[in-house]
Amino acid sequence: MFPFNKRQTTIFRLIVINLLLIALAVLWSLGSKGDSVAVAVAKGKQMLDMNLAAAPVIDSIDAQDIAITNLKLTAPQTVENLEFVNAVLLTPGEARAWQASGCGSNNCAYVTFYDHAQGGTVEAVVDLTASKLVASWSNAFARPGGSTWVMPRAFSIAATDPEVQSILGDIGAADPAMVPMSGWLADSACSTEWCVDLSFVDPNETGKIFHVFVNMESNQVERTFYTRGREDRSAAPELSQLAAFSDDCHEQYGWEVCWEMTANDGVDFQNATYQGQTIFRSAKIGQVEAWYPSWPGGYRDEIGYSASVPPFGDTQVTDFGNGFQVSQIFTEFTRWPNCICCYRYEEIMRFYEDGTVDFSFVSHGPGCDDLSIYRPFWHIDVDLDGPEGDEVYLWDTFTWEEQPIEFEEFPIVDDLSPEGQKLATVDGDLNYYWSMSETDPLGRDEGYLFLLQYNENEGEGPITTGPGDTFIPPRQWINGDDLSGENIVLWHVPLLKSSKSEPWWCMPDPDPEFSPCDTTLRAQPGSEIIQLTAEELATMEAEQAELIEQQEQTEQPLPEPSATPAPLPTARPIEGSAPEELLFNAGCTSCHKIGDLGEGHKVGPDLSNIGWLAQGRVEGMAADAYILQSIVDPNVFLAPECPNGPCMENIMPRDYVHRLTLEQQKTIVAYLMTQQTPSQPETGTTATDAQPAPKVIPSAKQAIQTAQNYNIIAFRLASVLLLSLVLLISLLVYYRGESGEDNEES
Repeated sequence: MFPFNKRQTTIFRLIVINLLLIALAVLWSLGSKGDSVAVAVAKGKQMLDMNLAAAPVIDSIDAQDIAITNLKLTAPQTVENLEFVNAVLLTPGEARAWQASGCGSNNCAYVTFYDHAQGGTVEAVVDLTASKLVASWSNAFARPGGSTWVMPRAFSIAATDPEVQSILGDIGAADPAMVPMSGWLADSACSTEWCVDLSFVDPNETGKIFHVFVNMESNQVERTFYTRGREDRSAAPELSQLAAFSDDCHEQYGWEVCWEMTANDGVDFQNATYQGQTIFRSAKIGQVEAWYPSWPGGYRDEIGYSASVPPFGDTQVTDFGNGFQVSQIFTEFTRWPNCICCYRYEEIMRFYEDGTVDFSFVSHGPGCDDLSIYRPFWHIDVDLDGPEGDEVYLWDTFTWEEQPIEFEEFPIVDDLSPEGQKLATVDGDLNYYWSMSETDPLGRDEGYLFLLQYNENEGEGPITTGPGDTFIPPRQWINGDDLSGENIVLWHVPLLKSSKSEPWWCMPDPDPEFSPCDTTLRAQPGSEIIQLTAEELATMEAEQAELIEQQEQTEQPLPEPSATPAPLPTARPIEGSAPEELLFNAGCTSCHKIGDLGEGHKVGPDLSNIGWLAQGRVEGMAADAYILQSIVDPNVFLAPECPNGPCMENIMPRDYVHRLTLEQQKTIVAYLMTQQTPSQPETGTTATDAQPAPKVIPSAKQAIQTAQNYNIIAFRLASVLLLSLVLLISLLVYYRGESGEDNEES
C-alpha cells in the first residue's frame, strides 16, 4: 500500500469515482448507439424475414464455418480479409455442376464472402453433411447484394454520419422503406465499389424516400438524397401476396420442361425438350438492373427465395389453346402497389405447339423514380439436340454470317432478316431463329445479345451480380473463345424504358389502370439457312436506298442499314401546352430543379437561373438558341457542373426533337428564358456537402421526437463535460494539497 495521508486518500477515491462515472457515461452512450443500430437492424431483418418466408432453412453459420475452416488450409492470409455475406442452399439443378463431388438435393450450400483486400468475392460450395469444401473460386467483378449478415455494419456506418443524423436523428427510430439493396452511383466510387443503399421514409412526413448509400469498402456514407413519393393507388389489381412457389414439371403440346426456384436467379427452367429433342438445358434470370438517370445510378436486384425481390404468389401454369405458359411473380414488398419504391417482376416462359418458345419478363413498376430502365439478365444454355455442335449465325445487312468466336451485339431490333430475325442457332436439321419482340409503344425497344462458349463457373451455378451499368456478367467472359460449332450460352439483356403516365407508370396506355413494361425474346423453329438470291439482294438494296433517300428528305436521323425497310417508329408526343405541364410530362422535373418545379441535388443542373446563365455560355450563340440546342441534342453542349460532379453524356433523353412539337419547344424555351436569378447557384451541392430536399413543417409528433433526440444528445454531452470538469477540479485540489504538504514539511 502507498502511504497516503487522509486528505490524499479522499482525493484518490474521488478521482476513482469520477473515472468510473466517466467510463459508465461513455459505455452508456456507446451502448445507446449500439441499441439504436440493433433496432434498425431488427427492422431491416423483419422486412427480410417477411420477404423470405418461403426460403428453405439453412444453418448459415455452419456453412460459413465449413468454408472458412477449409479455406484456412489453402489461403490463410485471404481468410483474414473476408467478410461473410450469405449462404444459400443449392437447388438440385444448380448442384448438378458438382454432382460428381457429392452434391445432390439440399445437401450443398453456396457461400459468398467479400474480399476486402483484393476486391470482389470469394465464393465456395460446401457439403453440409460431409462438412467439406467442394469448390472455391475468386470473382473480382462480383458486387454482392445486401443481406442479414451485412446489415449491422451498414447501419453502424450510416448511424455515425452527420448528414444521416441531421435527417433521421436516431437511426433506430427511423422507418425503413426497403430491405438493404445492392446499388451503384454512376458518378461516384459506388460505380465500381461495393455499396449498399439503406432507404427510409422521410421522418418529416413529405412522403419522400431518404436514401443513404453506404460504401462497404471505404466504410463511409457515399451520398444521401431523396426520391419522390406517390399517392396510394385507388384501384389495385387483386393479386396474391402469399410468399410461395412451386418446383414442378409439365408436359403438353410436344413439350417437356421442369423448373425450380433458385435463391437469387429466379425460376430456373431446365431440360426443355420438344418432340424428344433438347432445345435448352437451363434458362434463368441472374439479376435485374433498375437504372435511374436522375440519380444517376440504380439497383442490382435479384429475384429468388433468398433475394431482395422474392417470389409472391404461387407458380402458375396456364393453357392458352395452342400452347402453355409458366409464370412466377416476385414482389419486393407486400404493400404493392401502394408502396413507394416497391418492385414487382414477373418471369414468364411460353411454349407453343409449333416448337416456338418465348422468354418473357414483365416489370409491373413503379420503382423509385418516374424515369427508369429495367434490365433483366437472361442466361440461356442453348443445347439444340444436345450440348455440342451448335452453329451460330448473325444477320448482317443482307446475309447470314457464321460467328466463329464469342461476340456481343447491340442493338438487336434493327438490321433484321426478311423474316424479322437477328440470330440463328443450328444443329443439323434443328434450326432456331431468335428475335426480340417490339412491345414499347414509344418505339424505344433495345436490347443486348451476348453469345459465349459454355465454360464452368460462367453462370452455370449461382450468378453473383457485377458492377452496375457494365453488363457484367457476362461481358467479362467474352475473351475470344471459339463459338460456332461449340456448346453455346446465350445471354439476353433487354432494356425496358419506363415513362410516367396517367394514371400510373411504364406504358403510356394502361388498361385497366395497370401499366406494365414487358419484353419477349422469341426462339422460333425454321428451315435450314438460305441466303438471298442475287435478285432478292438487288431488290432489298434498292428498297434500302429508297428508305435512306426518304429519311434525308425529312431530315430524320439515319438508323443503321436495315435489310427490312420499315417505317420509323413514331415516338409518342408529349401532351400539354402550358410550360409547367410540358416540363412535368416530359420528365424534366425528375432530374432538374426549375424554380418551384422539381427537386434539387439530382443528376441534372439546377435550371432556376438558366435564362441568365445561358447568355454567353457558348460564344456567338444566343441564350435561347443555346437552350433549344440543349433540348433537341443534349450531347452537343454539356453544362460545366452537375450536382454530383461533371455532367455526363447520354443521361438526358435524346428524343425530345421528335416528341415535342416546334410550338412546344418554343414554349419551353420561352419559359426557361424567364429563369433569371443570378444569385442562385447553377448546380446542387456535392456529395460531401449535400443538403436535404426542402421539408414540410414537421408534425407535432415528429417535432417532439426530434426535440427528444436533440435533448438526449445534449444531455449526454453535458454529462460527459460535467464529469470531466469534476475530475479536473479533483486533480487541481489534489496537487494543491500535495504542494501544501510539501510546504509544511519544509
